[in-house]
Amino acid sequence: MEGILKMHCTKELFDDFDKTPASDYIFAGQIVADVNFYHTNIIIQKKYKEKVRNTISALFRVELDSDLATNPQFVKNHRTNKKEIVVQDQENNLYLISTKGKILWKKQLNGKIQGKISQVDLYKNGRLQLAFTTGNEFLILDRNGKEVAPFTMNFPGGNLNELAVFDYEGKKNYRFVVTQGSKVFMYNSKGKIVRGFKYTETASPVLAAPKHIRIGNKDYLIFMLENGDLKIMNRVGKPRVKVNEKIEFSSNSTYLYKNNFIVTDKKGTLYSIDTKGKVSKTRFNYSEDHGLDATSKTLVTNNENILSIKGKDVTLDLGVYTHPHIFYVHDKIYVSVTDIQSQKVYLFDSNAIPIENFPVFGYSMIDLDDIDNDRKIEFVCKDQENALVLYKIN
Repeated sequence: MEGILKMHCTKELFDDFDKTPASDYIFAGQIVADVNFYHTNIIIQKKYKEKVRNTISALFRVELDSDLATNPQFVKNHRTNKKEIVVQDQENNLYLISTKGKILWKKQLNGKIQGKISQVDLYKNGRLQLAFTTGNEFLILDRNGKEVAPFTMNFPGGNLNELAVFDYEGKKNYRFVVTQGSKVFMYNSKGKIVRGFKYTETASPVLAAPKHIRIGNKDYLIFMLENGDLKIMNRVGKPRVKVNEKIEFSSNSTYLYKNNFIVTDKKGTLYSIDTKGKVSKTRFNYSEDHGLDATSKTLVTNNENILSIKGKDVTLDLGVYTHPHIFYVHDKIYVSVTDIQSQKVYLFDSNAIPIENFPVFGYSMIDLDDIDNDRKIEFVCKDQENALVLYKIN
């Protein structure tokens, strides 16, 4: 081969070959000889190295003034169409953090945010606001962290649940539902009480933010009460589905699964209620702190160290796990749980197959999305008690 190269290549090119590691290239040669002639074919090709898929890299880490009080979550920047991060610390400071890890602003609140923050477009102009409740306030903030009047509302006595935001037709005619004990307050986009809504007082305290579920062309508003009642109402707050069973509700929410309403009790029994009020039970015998999440076709549960995705069980290391969470990004389902005891984040696909290079280090439940629209996935979580970290799955 060396003789052939010297015959058919310039001295400069051959000198370059001598300086280049042969292991980086593939060489092939062919000689065809006959009477009075021959011809040669020489191929020199650099080896192709396939990119490693699903490598995980930390893009940035942000340390806050105090320990985190809430899990970091993504919100949309309506100017760039990318995602940013909101999180609150133990001093009740709310932060907005850019995709580069820069703190854009910090706002002192009067209490801890309940549950997740919702984004709304109050003026139907594409500009988004942050809507949430603390223990005793209902607030809406604009892009710069300024309060939007008249939505700074104080509720004496506190004890508010997470804010529920309903948009029945998807036309941004919002209904904001604040629940406080046995009281239900429904506001419109102008901050006025919706007078047509009649379910303003419940027979027992409301346990969590009510849910809006749509089946066909009908809307269902679902309230879980402390006395075990599952109230399924219509838009104006009148009963739509009567549930005769008393349920000792677990800490999980109500979901739509296979056109039925599902919820679990503290003994791990799954209740499935159809639109006529018929109740079916599946006894899983889970512990009281089991987790549940569902979409219309996917059911996910976890109990101790057993994660079940669409009926397929995964045995994890022994630990203390967060409730599972389903994410749907680029037509693909991801399921996440975090072992907060060993600080490990796990991620699976809809077939219960682990995503490569997981688990990774993390202190909390994650939020997951394509934050910069490059078709690659990022996720954010706590990184020890006073910091958060953003990871990228390449």
